Amino acid sequence: MEKNYILELDGRNIGYTKFEYADPPMGVIHGKIIFSEITSPYDFFKDHCVKFNVQINSDFPEDKFIDTVIIPQLKVFLENGDQLQGWGGAIAGMDTDFEIQFGGITSELMQSEFNHHYVKYYGFE
Repeated sequence: MEKNYILELDGRNIGYTKFEYADPPMGVIHGKIIFSEITSPYDFFKDHCVKFNVQINSDFPEDKFIDTVIIPQLKVFLENGDQLQGWGGAIAGMDTDFEIQFGGITSELMQSEFNHHYVKYYGFE
């Protein structure tokens, strides 16, 4: 059963992800961002990073590509409403095709919330 994880930036719901991918030993999950009412994700993230002094690793305005470090104001919520715990989320993408990478997922959380990734990686339950 796929779950939707709600994304909020600075208190605003910006969409969700399904966290389709993971690296369980590294405690990292990532997935495509499905935006809600964000017409230009590139401009939206760029403006946010400039306003809050969030480091941008790569920025190519002509391609509308941006890659950030962890954005402190970016929050992820589980289906039960609890905030996902870890180091936080960074984004990378171009135009309207963006992905969130969230790190610092404990082994316990990986096994409980993201068990399908855990089982797929390790080959057992």
